[in-house]
Amino acid sequence: MDESSDGLDQNTGAQRSGTDGNHTVELESAQLREIVSAVPEPVVVIRQSGEIVTGNGEFASLFDQQLSSLVGRQFSALFPDLTWTAIEDNCDADVSEYVTSRGVREQGGDLWVDLTFDSHRLSGRVFYIGTLHDVTVRREREQVLEQYERIVETIEDGVYTLDESFTIQTVNSAVESMMGYDEADLVGESATMLADESVIDRATRLSTELLAGERDAATLTADLQTADGETLPVETRFTTYPLDDGSHRQVGVVRDISDRRRFERTLAALHDSTRELLEAQTTTEVGRIVVAAATDVLEIDGAVIYQFDRPANALCPVVVSEGIAGDPDTQPSVDPGSGPLWDGFVDGKRVSVSAESDPVPDGVSTGGVCLSLGEFGVLYVKSDAVDEHDADTIEVLELLAASAEAALARVDREQALRERDEKLRERNSRLKRLEEVNTIIRSIDQVLVDADTCDEIEQAVCDQLAASRGFSFAWIGRLDGTELEPRAWAGDSPSYLDAVSLTTGDSGPPAVRTAQRETTTVDSSIADGLQDDHWRAEAVAREFQSVISIPLQYEEFTDGVLTVYATEQAAFEEMLQSVFAELGETIASAIRDVESRQRQSAATTLELEVAISAPTSPLGKIVDRIGTTVVCEGVVPQAGDETRLFFRLADEAETIPPAVIRERASELTCVESLTVITDDDVNARFETVVSGGTVAQTLVDQGARIVSIRVSEGRGPAVGTVRLSAGVDVRRFVDRLDERYEDAQLRARRECDVSDQTGSGARTALETELTDRQLQVLRTAYFSGFFEWPRKSTGQDLAERLDVSQPTVSRHLRVGERKLLEFAFEEG
Repeated sequence: MDESSDGLDQNTGAQRSGTDGNHTVELESAQLREIVSAVPEPVVVIRQSGEIVTGNGEFASLFDQQLSSLVGRQFSALFPDLTWTAIEDNCDADVSEYVTSRGVREQGGDLWVDLTFDSHRLSGRVFYIGTLHDVTVRREREQVLEQYERIVETIEDGVYTLDESFTIQTVNSAVESMMGYDEADLVGESATMLADESVIDRATRLSTELLAGERDAATLTADLQTADGETLPVETRFTTYPLDDGSHRQVGVVRDISDRRRFERTLAALHDSTRELLEAQTTTEVGRIVVAAATDVLEIDGAVIYQFDRPANALCPVVVSEGIAGDPDTQPSVDPGSGPLWDGFVDGKRVSVSAESDPVPDGVSTGGVCLSLGEFGVLYVKSDAVDEHDADTIEVLELLAASAEAALARVDREQALRERDEKLRERNSRLKRLEEVNTIIRSIDQVLVDADTCDEIEQAVCDQLAASRGFSFAWIGRLDGTELEPRAWAGDSPSYLDAVSLTTGDSGPPAVRTAQRETTTVDSSIADGLQDDHWRAEAVAREFQSVISIPLQYEEFTDGVLTVYATEQAAFEEMLQSVFAELGETIASAIRDVESRQRQSAATTLELEVAISAPTSPLGKIVDRIGTTVVCEGVVPQAGDETRLFFRLADEAETIPPAVIRERASELTCVESLTVITDDDVNARFETVVSGGTVAQTLVDQGARIVSIRVSEGRGPAVGTVRLSAGVDVRRFVDRLDERYEDAQLRARRECDVSDQTGSGARTALETELTDRQLQVLRTAYFSGFFEWPRKSTGQDLAERLDVSQPTVSRHLRVGERKLLEFAFEEG
């Protein structure tokens, strides 16, 4: 509608004066006001242009305004959704028809109005008179009812209404789906088509209580008959409401409780089975209770209990339900790594089993689900609809498995108590075992005596152990950086060494732990904790049941790790552990002896320059105290942890009076004594006895012959020049030093021919022919300047330093001189 459609001038086609036009308008308005004021209902008059001409007070009240504020406004401002076409169509329609439209109040809050229109012509003009009926309350009620209808149709529970005679009045789609009937089949029929008379009687009593105000709502549980003749357990909650004619109706919500009923039965059965499990005395009895509960309550095809048989190293069936053909003896066991049941056992998790992997050969491969029973085995539930089971069913299965695991643990503990007496009877058997091991040890001792190389020793030890009854695999390894390197092995399944990680870390196989801690490691039952460590699964797969790992340690140095696996559990009891510990020391000592013989028989020697970080060594402390660099040129081992060292100031060192050096060094607690051999400020030489481990003594223990050890001030590394036989493993020599000290590095390596070293043969002869005491006296005399001219030390000085008599010193010196001369003249 626009102004061009109104236009008094356009409608009449004649020009009128402004005075006549205004008079006519006022006259028309007065006439129209007189007409609408007499109408009791809200009335409005509008032109074809949509402008409001007048109305009555009731019309203005609908919009909470004065009539004067509405006159002259566009009608579309009050009813924006109402079109002019709808108004004109209504004028031509039957008087009973109306137009419903939304009205807008300026103060907010919409209203809904039914409008009817009539068109009138007055003084050549067309006016539309509209009558309004406020239907806001009705409209809101209709919207609420529509919402309720949508809710009723969308909820999963059934909703219904019944009259006083229990005739079905209305149902929603959920009731249709639940009962299998269409709405047309149910509405108008008696509720007895779904429920028997006893249910109707109970509902009647509850309805009477509702009408009497004794309760607000009632709940009823019953079994209804579906269209296909099945029984459906339901629960309904209903109430009554009155009608205008004095009668009443019932409205209720009905819910399918089949799942709840089944879950309640399942929980009850689970409770009963748990109580029975508390009284079970054997593993088989526990299994029977579990499979019965699983098959009877959960309606599955069948179930099998597999127990981990440690001696057989397999999952063996112990109980089979009636739904599976055969008995436990005819069902196959599950070997390590042979399928999902073993995976579920090792991982300790629930595992789905496909039809292709079904371990039960009953002619029908359906698959199922495997549930862990901890270290005891697994529960296999056979069903072709495992994936369709709801969460509640899976939860019940897991609860059943947990109860079974607890019962098996209890039975296992009780069985352990019963077996305690049996263990006492096994003591004689263990003693016999120890005797057999001692026989093995004696044969190994003979091998150690005859061996010429370290490799022979290591391989012979492994061969002897692996050949004995009860030991299936033995191997020796040495730590190479962060990796334990196998050097010799013998027995069954050497592939085990390739299957496990031998890298050092927080955990690992026993051999790795022994190499790191340098202590014996024993695992009496490798199968315990099978799900926690990969090496255990690999060992059990090769039928290793127990293991011992011992360090090959002699004095302060470790030459490797010996690890032995047995085919029986607890094969290495306490007494046997002591025997193996002594065997480790014997092997290490034999290795040291072989290395010593190799050094003595070598045609060449190696001269090494090694930097050793040992700032807290006694010689390092002396350097820090006197404040200059010293060179150690001799070492003589003493009793206990004491060492006699001979040193001088370095050529480039600052000149310090010998008396000052003696005074400063004597203040150290590690210095037992310090003697000035040569009292010369430039070429002073010193002899000191220190306590605690020294770099010089460590080098000697490693088979090195010391040329010199240079220790600089400022806590730098001690640089030692030593000689070794050509057959010595230099890398191993340096690694041993690195294990002992903060850091050890090889700086230089030179090969020397023995024939070019004057006195090398004599030294070997002396070390072979002289006793340790004689050699100690001879070395002390040499480094103390006893053989120099003029003598720096006398026989009396030596006797005092060595805490022996002077004749004893003289006798030891003469024996040494004679041995040396014999060697020289015999060679000549």
